[in-house]
Amino acid sequence: MAHEAQETNKPGPRHWLSIEQGIIYHNSTTGPLVERAGTEAVTCYNKGTKARPIHSDVACAEADRAPIVSVIDDWCGRVIGTHLNDGQEVMARYNYGTFTVLVSAKAINGCNIIIDGNCDRLLRLPVDKCNTGGVNGKQGGFETDLCGQWNTDPGCCGSDF
Repeated sequence: MAHEAQETNKPGPRHWLSIEQGIIYHNSTTGPLVERAGTEAVTCYNKGTKARPIHSDVACAEADRAPIVSVIDDWCGRVIGTHLNDGQEVMARYNYGTFTVLVSAKAINGCNIIIDGNCDRLLRLPVDKCNTGGVNGKQGGFETDLCGQWNTDPGCCGSDF
């Protein structure tokens, strides 16, 4: 498995400190593109870092839904049009200093996909369908459909957990 990463230190919304981006090659097979289809299933982590309000007195993971959505919007804008072969994954980890947000997309089940305008919607599903008691305390999760897996994961203290 090869991993290419680059770090971007351009300040963004809500002042993230850096972005670590990469493409993970799980295999080198290529094939024809197929239209995504099938049921969308959301899996909630229900453990790990709980995103908290910016003004919380907790030293780690001080975020609410807003910075997570800001990350999703920025990252999707960067990766729309990216072609992923089966097993290939593209990711970014946005560093806010006291917390991080990992977002990724992966082609699965023998499919090859192009990331399209559904990126934002798919990555927001675990944000909005998990930890539904309000806009705080989001722990993330992933959406899986027939050909793709889309992950949104807030983390803390150098960990994605």
